[in-house]
Amino acid sequence: MKVLQFALAASLLATPVVLSQTAPTAPPPLVVIDDAQVFADMAVSSALYGVAASETALERTQDDTVRAFAEKVLSERRHAAERLMAAAKSDSLAVGERMSPRHAAEAETLRSAEAGMFDALYLAGQRRAIEEEVTLYQGFATAGQAGALRDAAGELLPDIMAGQEEARALSSP
Repeated sequence: MKVLQFALAASLLATPVVLSQTAPTAPPPLVVIDDAQVFADMAVSSALYGVAASETALERTQDDTVRAFAEKVLSERRHAAERLMAAAKSDSLAVGERMSPRHAAEAETLRSAEAGMFDALYLAGQRRAIEEEVTLYQGFATAGQAGALRDAAGELLPDIMAGQEEARALSSP
């Protein structure tokens, strides 16, 4: 079962995603990651993607609302990455400070986006990333291996869910 979970998680991390302005027609299937190492790798990658995307947004956006949102995401994702890495270390897990290939490709796509499309792509990417994080954290906080990482997931989840509501409320400029 663990091999299947790891294979599924690896395929999700390695699959490129095209940033889109359209909302998905159906919710993604719920996959609960209960393996601490898999969760840590996925959650840290997502947090680092939020940091990279928001740093790019702060460099490129001309919209004050997008700038304020990017500043908030940047602060929260830096905190999340630090908290997750400390918890993983406490649970004797090795977690690198790197994004998955999928997150790295998304960050690069955002960096090279045309100026007129940038804000819409950033916001769409953040909405999608936060939706994924909520699902990931909820599943692990509920069914994950007991330890510091599971505790961290539960502690970080309320802020991520608040960010989810804020991201949903933002309309593309």
